[in-house]
Amino acid sequence: EDDELKGRVALIGHSAGGWISRVYLSNKDYGGKCYDGSRLVHSLITLGTPHENAPGPAFRGIEWINRETNAATTLSTNCVAVGGTGYKGDESGQLTQNAYSFCCPNGSDGSSYDGDGLTPIGSALAFEGAKKVVLEDVTHFPWSDVFGGDLFAPDLAKDYNEGRDWYGSDDALDQWVGYLNV
Repeated sequence: EDDELKGRVALIGHSAGGWISRVYLSNKDYGGKCYDGSRLVHSLITLGTPHENAPGPAFRGIEWINRETNAATTLSTNCVAVGGTGYKGDESGQLTQNAYSFCCPNGSDGSSYDGDGLTPIGSALAFEGAKKVVLEDVTHFPWSDVFGGDLFAPDLAKDYNEGRDWYGSDDALDQWVGYLNV
């Protein structure tokens, strides 16, 4: 075993947890604190994370991490960006179209995008320097497994109930978990 990796851990960041993990890995001051977590982490896998800059305050942290440590290659960490497809913005319900519109850098209405139902595939893979993994026909979250999920995301909950995978389903997991082995 490589002595440099002993005691280091892997991070798996789902959705916003992916870009927040990138902040943790950074050796730059963010909000008055420098975490420098890359010395403790050997791998980061982001699942359905919006990595692309977009307008609005919700994306200020993403804009910061893209500006300050814009590439995975600047980190001493194995980085993998995983994104899903199978949910077209104009065919998958209002939540999906609105989420894609929210994540789009150019003010689009979200209808022309594909993704996991919340994060467009282009944004999920916009982590410069990271390895890219695309999962076909996967949803962002197991909506029907949480209270109110079928009310909040009825189209996505229905698909998950009917057997569609999410990033943590066995078949989907098999496609990205191997990247944890460095």
